[in-house]
Amino acid sequence: MRKDRRSSSARRGWQGCLLVVGLLGLAAASLWLLWHFRDRLIPGPPPLAGKLLHIHAIDVGQGDSYLIVTPEKKTILIDAGPAEAGSKVVAFLRQQGIAELDLVIATHPHADHIGGMGYVLESFKVKNFLDSGQEHTTLTYRRMLEAVKKHVGRLTLAQAGQKFNLDNGITLSVLGPRQPWLQNVSGSDLNANSVVVRLDYGQFSMLLTGDAEDETEDRLLTDGAPLQVTVLKVAHHGSRHSTRERFLRAATPSVAIISCGATNRYGHPAQATLDRLRRLDVALYRTDLHGDITLTTNGQEYRITPTRQVAASELWRGRQPDTANDSGDEMPRRRAG
Repeated sequence: MRKDRRSSSARRGWQGCLLVVGLLGLAAASLWLLWHFRDRLIPGPPPLAGKLLHIHAIDVGQGDSYLIVTPEKKTILIDAGPAEAGSKVVAFLRQQGIAELDLVIATHPHADHIGGMGYVLESFKVKNFLDSGQEHTTLTYRRMLEAVKKHVGRLTLAQAGQKFNLDNGITLSVLGPRQPWLQNVSGSDLNANSVVVRLDYGQFSMLLTGDAEDETEDRLLTDGAPLQVTVLKVAHHGSRHSTRERFLRAATPSVAIISCGATNRYGHPAQATLDRLRRLDVALYRTDLHGDITLTTNGQEYRITPTRQVAASELWRGRQPDTANDSGDEMPRRRAG
């Protein structure tokens, strides 16, 4: 009888252990499911109402390409990435249902901004083409000019003070470049004289800075340009040659977007630039980590949708250059113009 009681007690002990293990396993499985399907289970913010403006930061690797689509479907493309990304830019535009472009802007003649321009001009009707006016000796630049002449017919030079009225009160204002050209800057003269534009829609605003340099920022500050914005397209892929603290304090962006390549050799984005953004509590998005990034606004509120999610520890980690020339120039530095 005593043996039976011991046996029964042992069975109950084992059953209790199995029950505990089972409950722990169930809890672990439940937590995994909650985490895996959190986006479906936890409702996000409600969709925006009203007439929506869309801004797409296209992941073109080490380069820039931004697409703006207004509520009435006016379309503006700012840069087209390097040549190897030209087909992706064309495919992205087609996915958005775009048949023609109202305005294309080439911020400056470096290949990582205009290399894909030929693909775009051959694939879409382009009504207007805005260029910085800086000449360059590269084949990439000459081919872009030939494509503009063939497919657009004329080229307009960007000048500070130009303003494009789009629709629904949306405006695109040119803040730079202006004469005389900035010369002998710390990085690249061609970068320093990039086309800089400001996009405004109601209470929302965005500054798109091309590859502007420290000296560009100083000139904008001296000129009293309207710099305070909601979103900043960080200049020159987050390089060490721009995005100084004095400029950030004037712009006071809530969000910053950096376009750069995951394997670039220039050390973009620089750790010092990321540290400045973080100190000022600016929310950060990067195409090298987030992929394509879409910003949607009704002129009051805005939503940002990246293709991928990124851990904060990775987001704020900069890169190290493996070249002494971290300005991004394709050739030894020369004077613009």
